[in-house]
Amino acid sequence: MRLNLPVYSYAHRSRPSSSARLLNCYSELMPPGAPVPVVLMRAPGTRDWTTVGTGSIEGMWRAKINFATGRLDRLYVVSGRELYSVDSAGTATLIGDIGTPNNIDFASNDSALVVVNEPDAFYYDGTTFAQITDPDFTALGAGNVEFLENFMLFRAPDSDIMFGAELGSVTDFNALDFVNSDSHPDYLRGIISDHRNLVCFGEDSTELYTNTGVTGFPFERIINGTMEVGLAAENLYGRCFDVVYFIADDLTVRRLDGNSPVKVSTHYIEQLLDTFTLSSGKAFSYWQEGHFFMGFTFNEGTIVYDAVTQEWHERESYSRDYWRFQSMARFADKVLAGDRDSNEVVELDLDKYDEAVNDPTMASNVQVMEWTYQPVYADGIRAFHDRLEVRFEAGTGITTGQGDDPRIMMEFSDDGGRVWNALPTRTLGKKGEYQDRAIWHNLGSSRQRVYRGSVSDPVKVYILDTVMEVRGGKL
Repeated sequence: MRLNLPVYSYAHRSRPSSSARLLNCYSELMPPGAPVPVVLMRAPGTRDWTTVGTGSIEGMWRAKINFATGRLDRLYVVSGRELYSVDSAGTATLIGDIGTPNNIDFASNDSALVVVNEPDAFYYDGTTFAQITDPDFTALGAGNVEFLENFMLFRAPDSDIMFGAELGSVTDFNALDFVNSDSHPDYLRGIISDHRNLVCFGEDSTELYTNTGVTGFPFERIINGTMEVGLAAENLYGRCFDVVYFIADDLTVRRLDGNSPVKVSTHYIEQLLDTFTLSSGKAFSYWQEGHFFMGFTFNEGTIVYDAVTQEWHERESYSRDYWRFQSMARFADKVLAGDRDSNEVVELDLDKYDEAVNDPTMASNVQVMEWTYQPVYADGIRAFHDRLEVRFEAGTGITTGQGDDPRIMMEFSDDGGRVWNALPTRTLGKKGEYQDRAIWHNLGSSRQRVYRGSVSDPVKVYILDTVMEVRGGKL
């Protein structure tokens, strides 16, 4: 019999009949005619790129801005309390101090960068770096910033107000250039542009605004542009695959389809969210080799949605409950990620299989790939497991060091994942040994059993299939 590969995370703690979980790996669909319909791929590791400042990476933004000195393509990074400009060679240049970081956000127009450090905001035009001090701005402050239709738009903290700078400006404000997002008596938690509309997330509702061209502040709420669902906490929204995703106040993950918030989360993901500290959360997104990932990371864990396969998996750094990379940018032909625990900006690389961060608090840079199958259920009758074979792309070992003889580890549980029993490791194949297979024999009996595989060696892993020989029960 074939033991189907887990293609998603759905290890529901109150429903032992579901145990599938993907950690640091994800599924990829195969084309018609392929030997198997789906494979499991190892999530990208990281390689060193550069260090920025001395503080943790609080946010990153890639912008091409026409400064007076010319159009510059740069990565802007907040490290600790300082803002830096980073060129394509990874050379960081200090721009200025923005204060103790608190909810960092970026936006840029054709001539300037704006950085929000709630409730303050700063601008940089290639020559001048300064805090925005227009009294009409400071009377409200900023929680987020977004650029749309040549307007720099802001969310005022602890209010229902969305307001903007004068057309084309980032420093001049008019006290009349604002709207109250008042379809519900709630405060705003975030703003983001979406196909020439502005999405205003409240605590209990969401409203869509568009530039109608009227005299004065031109943004008006769209007819039927109010949704009866809000944002669970600040920073829990982003854009992926040209679509806006967010964690709603009912602890579901939603995708905006026009003015319809379509649910994309499973009950397992929603159960995880119910245990996470939402205020610690931050959204991120990136794309790599045709996969478009929308992720949300918290102190207690990191969940990632693949917008192409529409399946969830989880990420985790060694000795952490979460994946330590939460700021993403595509720059210098690389997928770059900022480390929330150090001053490193790293490159996500599918040919790297560990995390290259120089952090003395880490016990190891190992990346553990782990996949848990759905239970082998014998309809409540004892079944005998004679043989288990995991098929994979063999011969991926490296020449020397850890990974020269890579191993696959396998465990099983007969009590719904409460207690795990380790089986002997099997080789993934030394470099060039393409015919190796991982096979276990005489595995005992069980009425319901869960198998869990893992690889910690820094080598490429493609899991192709799993087959079993089982006697008894109703299998």
